[in-house]
Amino acid sequence: MGDVERLLDAVADAAARAGRGDLVQRVHAARARLADPAFRVVVCGEFKKGKSSLVNALLGARVCATDADVATAVPTYVRWGERVAARVLAEEQPDAPTLGDVAPADVPTAATGQAVPLLRDDAPGAAPGAPPAGNGAGTTGRAVEIRLPRELLRGGLVLVDTPGISGGLASTHAGVALRSLAVADALLFVTDAGSELGAAEIELLRQAAALCPVVLVGLTRTDLFAHWRRIRDADVRHLRVAGVRADVLPLSAPLRHAGLRAQDRDLLAESGYPALAARLLDERVRAAGTGEAAAAAVAASTLGQLLTAFTAERDALGDDATARERRVAWEQARARAADLRGAGARWQQVLFDRTSDLASEVETDLTVRLRALRRDAVAHIAELPATRLEADLGPWLQQRTTAALLDHQALVRTLADQVADAVAEQFGSAAWELRQGVATGADGSGGVDVAFVAAPGTRASRLDLGLVALRGGSAGAMISHGAGLVLGLALPVVLPVAVVLSAVLAGRSWHAAREGQLRALRGETERAVGAYLEEVDTAARKQSRAAVRGLQRLLRETYAARAAELLATATATVEQLSTAIAEDDTARLARTARVDAELDRLRDLAARTQGLLAPLLAARQATVPVPQGTT
Repeated sequence: MGDVERLLDAVADAAARAGRGDLVQRVHAARARLADPAFRVVVCGEFKKGKSSLVNALLGARVCATDADVATAVPTYVRWGERVAARVLAEEQPDAPTLGDVAPADVPTAATGQAVPLLRDDAPGAAPGAPPAGNGAGTTGRAVEIRLPRELLRGGLVLVDTPGISGGLASTHAGVALRSLAVADALLFVTDAGSELGAAEIELLRQAAALCPVVLVGLTRTDLFAHWRRIRDADVRHLRVAGVRADVLPLSAPLRHAGLRAQDRDLLAESGYPALAARLLDERVRAAGTGEAAAAAVAASTLGQLLTAFTAERDALGDDATARERRVAWEQARARAADLRGAGARWQQVLFDRTSDLASEVETDLTVRLRALRRDAVAHIAELPATRLEADLGPWLQQRTTAALLDHQALVRTLADQVADAVAEQFGSAAWELRQGVATGADGSGGVDVAFVAAPGTRASRLDLGLVALRGGSAGAMISHGAGLVLGLALPVVLPVAVVLSAVLAGRSWHAAREGQLRALRGETERAVGAYLEEVDTAARKQSRAAVRGLQRLLRETYAARAAELLATATATVEQLSTAIAEDDTARLARTARVDAELDRLRDLAARTQGLLAPLLAARQATVPVPQGTT
């Protein structure tokens, strides 16, 4: 158990002693989130570049198919498990409903198109006597999850093997890979040392870098190509020109397996996989610090409210006049807290106005992008030679559609981040004003010095709008603006363009078409493209609307709960002050001793919290090191 977990347990105990079940629930929720340390690394790249071999070599076990005639068809999540297990998921999410478990020795048909042994006796780390592969007949799903007892995975690292991408954004599988980035903490893009990164790969990497905070490039098969260093240096230059910050890591799976079999440290180091594993673990630890900072912020906020109430009660126990004055101030604070919780609160209005504006901007942006794409498609159809129309139109339209949706997605995230910031600022200002009316310390800090820290989420690319913004208040009370948002906006399922255009293009002989026939066929093609873009528009609009509604609901529920906590604190404090005024001297002395003891414990916890929170926030705000490209 780490320091933050122990702190949360102690804060929960303090809240329970104070009879604050609402605060106990909030701390327990933060503790539960901290207990899920999943760090998801999406592995993607062009077909047959060694993605699955990379995953197998990294884990020292054959968990993904690598046969020449087999390819990954759906995302495969590989995570820690006490024993080898596999299951088919109904959705492309690691916590999705399960369609059914499968034999531990089989990767489901849904993942590869045929059953593949999960572990073989001749593979490093294979389970002795693993049963042969089954046929997996009848198993279908949107993703596969495999659990494996590997130390690399024990701390929460999850590897996501995605379908191969052929042609970059023009690939029909590009959307699947990019959707996986919606829940990704890092991207590991796989290419091989046989050739430099192509334009399609560079463009896909550029788009993916806008979706994911950490990007690494695995340069595989260095054992096959003597000129791999030249290829690596060229790839580094291409990435620098494209503005993509990514380390290029040379890798050799055969050397990795040979080193494991011979227990040869030199071979293992030469394979590059120990360096890759260390880098992934470093990134996982860095990401874990973000979760710990958010959890410590919850502890700080909870302690602030407890200190507020106990400090006010302690002052009241010492003097009746002070008690009456404090009670009046807290009654006013209770009224303001009730207003803050109400539907007419200013932060509620800001939330409604900003989400309404967001919805309108999202709709407009999508309309403008798809209309422009349709105009470009018409122009492209007119410019293409008749002999190239059938071959070139589909990939061109697929690439342009995916790029347009990615740009739309990035805009939605940016605007959603702005909405979350605006609501957090308004709510924090109202809470600050509430506490100023009942300030008990000379500086209004109550002895807990936690300054206002704005640390907006650095993971816009994973769709994480979790803000750790603390605003100091009276008596050490602080409010965490951690909305804890994960805006689940994924790319709409983009149908293969060939399916849409097949009704028009199939069976047509463009070579023999006369001018009039050609014009008619171009017109039919334009209508088919229009119908395709209407389907894309419907799917994208549906998901964007759902994302905006989800954002509004999550922000409303988050800050309504914080407002309810402030109201509960004010109500409990008024009751305690009333009791203090009515008590006789004997009861007051006994109560004073109990309050003093509790304040000592709370102040000790507050000091521990501040000691943990400061370095966590500093680490959260630290930038990712500039890649060297020659690791």
